Amino acid sequence: MSDCRSLLTLGLFALLFSCRPDHSTAFDPLDIEFSKDTIYLDTVFNAIGSSTRSFTIRNKSDQNILLDKIKLGMGDDSPFRFNINGIHGVELNDIVLPASDSLWVFIELTSPPGALQMLWTDSLIFTNKGLSDDVKLISLAYDAHFHFPNKIYTIKRNPPLTNIEIPYSILPSNSTWSNDKPHVVYGYAVIDSGSSLEIMKEASIHFHSGSGLWVASGGILHVDQDNTGSYSDPIVFEGDRLEPFYSNIAGQWGGLLGGIFIQRGSKVKINNAWIKNGTIGIRCDSIGEFGESNLLIRNTRITDFSRVSIYSGFGNIEMENVTIANSGLYSLYCLGGRVFADHCTFINEFPSARSTPSIGLFNRYEDASGQYRYRDLNEAYFGNCIISGNKESEIGFDFDANGKFNYKMEGSLIKLVTNPVNGNYDINNPNYFKQCVFNKSPNFIFPESYNFQLDSNSEAIDIGVIGPAIRVPFDPNNVNRTITPDAGTFEKN
Repeated sequence: MSDCRSLLTLGLFALLFSCRPDHSTAFDPLDIEFSKDTIYLDTVFNAIGSSTRSFTIRNKSDQNILLDKIKLGMGDDSPFRFNINGIHGVELNDIVLPASDSLWVFIELTSPPGALQMLWTDSLIFTNKGLSDDVKLISLAYDAHFHFPNKIYTIKRNPPLTNIEIPYSILPSNSTWSNDKPHVVYGYAVIDSGSSLEIMKEASIHFHSGSGLWVASGGILHVDQDNTGSYSDPIVFEGDRLEPFYSNIAGQWGGLLGGIFIQRGSKVKINNAWIKNGTIGIRCDSIGEFGESNLLIRNTRITDFSRVSIYSGFGNIEMENVTIANSGLYSLYCLGGRVFADHCTFINEFPSARSTPSIGLFNRYEDASGQYRYRDLNEAYFGNCIISGNKESEIGFDFDANGKFNYKMEGSLIKLVTNPVNGNYDINNPNYFKQCVFNKSPNFIFPESYNFQLDSNSEAIDIGVIGPAIRVPFDPNNVNRTITPDAGTFEKN
């Protein structure tokens, strides 16, 4: 019996020993292969980490290979970082590459703050018993003006809800943001009461996730104040991810207050800008005094916002030659107040499903207790505009007689159900719709590349009325439109 137990024990020992992996490595150097010989990392800002790139190292032999050393050529001075199967460092020793197997290598970059150097290169060197090989590492990094928060604004809430904290910094009085290098904003950059910020033409403004501009009551924001820039070379407001993949991805910036928050009693003028890829583009709060605009915006594109491109809560907005494209909810949301738009294009073909029209006009909202509150829509005027998209109707109206609801659209190409079931608008009433064309195609030249100029077969050609054309006689390309004006931002040559 004891002999049987001894045999059983010996058999189990032999079985276990035979299943152990062979950790022996090749005595002679063997070739290894790389899935890529050069790694190109995307352009980043100094002090901001890049996205991660990866490649594999392969062992096609039937023997394990001992990689004596894996190191960055620049050592501790390298801005690159690497990680192999969860192990990271400037230099790694004695890494086993199993037979007929591979290892993943992950590469990132963070260039030092304030560095003047734009092009960064290094190599990841692999040594195998005297045989050396390497993978080249290449990236671009821009220097920038950084605006970091140094204060916290706390919104207290009753338990079990947690307080909301908004990081911010107050800009110096009468600040100017130049175009010598990009500006990168973390948290909210606040233009305080009695202060101003001027953003020079062709400047580049980037916002980290959850960040934005806050124009406090009594503050002033001027974007290309002298209107010397151009639509083709605009001031750009966008997120801080520079990889091409992110160029038109919505939702990258804009915190609780939106992207550009225009508080009651502040003044904002925006010329020749492209505002893109955030959550809420512009949030325009209540006007200080009726009849005085708190937002004037000209020759500007607003594109790819996950929620609302312009949100107006009883604001007073004037728009000329503005194109708004691709919003997850509304291109323009107006709860009361005033909006006056001449020669603007609202085109909404947001890639995800949406349940709301491109433009929403309201004079009421429902509060937390289920009661309606009212805000007079004093004026909503759209002259020689295009309002279109991929929904059946691209304008929504919600109002009742407890508040003013004044709107008018003329000389415009509009996508709208012409015989609504609920009957809250009448396209045949010239007090509301005058010389408009319904449910025809605007036919832009190349909207996928944000070229919203009219093609030769566009139904928007020559349908405009003279009033808006006299007020805004030139399109963003300086084409005169006062003879037979087209609808929309651009006049067909």
